[in-house]
Amino acid sequence: MIGPHVSKSGVAYPDDLVLLKRIYDQVCEERGIARGSSEASDLAIEAMKLFSAGIFDEGTIGRRLRGG
Repeated sequence: MIGPHVSKSGVAYPDDLVLLKRIYDQVCEERGIARGSSEASDLAIEAMKLFSAGIFDEGTIGRRLRGG
């Protein structure tokens, strides 16, 4: 069986968006960021920038969004 496709090209496939949303939700919860706020929007933009720059690892994206 073929597993879900995860991009290595910077193109976000559905599974990639699920991954990014999971990280986004975790960071919002940890930092008390309200969904729909300007801070949440900035976080989502940063997540997409990291992904577009070729960072596809969940742990790395999470650490970067947390400021680590």
